[in-house]
Amino acid sequence: MTGPRIGSLCSGYGGLDMGVQSVLGGELSWYAEFDDAASKVMAHHYPGIPNLGDVTKVDWASVPH
Repeated sequence: MTGPRIGSLCSGYGGLDMGVQSVLGGELSWYAEFDDAASKVMAHHYPGIPNLGDVTKVDWASVPH
């Protein structure tokens, strides 16, 4: 996949991410989701992509741009 790298906050099940990718292209670099069920769905759709978890606990200086 080509295009912009995408980071996703409060990702839920990833519907918005899939929509953005279908229109603009790009590749999901990371997502931040703390809900267990939603995290399982994201892990299924995006294996190997890191889940940063709770956005209030992320060290944003260490997150790729």
